[in-house]
Amino acid sequence: MTWALLGAVLAFGLLHIRADYRRQWQLTYIYKPLTVAAIIGLAFVHGLPDNPYRWWIVIGLLLSLVGDVFLMLRPARFQAGLFSFLVAHLAYVNAFGHRAEHLHLAAGLTATAAGFIMLALLWPGLKALKWPVVIYVAAIVAMVTTATSAALEVPSPGRLAAAVGSALFLASDACIGFSRFRQSFPAAQALILGSYYPAQALIALSAGPLYS
Repeated sequence: MTWALLGAVLAFGLLHIRADYRRQWQLTYIYKPLTVAAIIGLAFVHGLPDNPYRWWIVIGLLLSLVGDVFLMLRPARFQAGLFSFLVAHLAYVNAFGHRAEHLHLAAGLTATAAGFIMLALLWPGLKALKWPVVIYVAAIVAMVTTATSAALEVPSPGRLAAAVGSALFLASDACIGFSRFRQSFPAAQALILGSYYPAQALIALSAGPLYS
């Protein structure tokens, strides 16, 4: 089941990227939710969530699906999508916080530095969205910090997957921000989705087949 779902994520994700580049929005409306649905399925491979970590991950994945729906609309509902992903990040922070007994200084400093670099790059183009984006980036930094701290304490496959997934999520959001607020570029959508889908899949795996 795990490999079938991962295959579905790969196939639907690639079809979504192709549909976006061809501006075939009707196909985007099909392939994007299918990709995320397959990712959510990874968290249920071992059955329904039976502990706070798994529940918070599933809540984060479902909120991400809501955010994806807002962002794929034409025109996109960017602020609604931003809020949905903000709450999704907070759900992930709750999940990773259940596993991180202590926040590691190196993890926090590295994530914070990445957040400041991201804000510095986006700041000139944010305009009225400056403070909402600051709050959003703070949530990403918290997510990466807690996930990495949990992995540093116990470097199990599931915790490492969550940490790598969180870092990829930050990279994907940075690409979205740069493309939207600074300068769009041809490879943007491939980079955004090429990091976003693996990020979510790794986080889902940490609550499913790799849970430990």
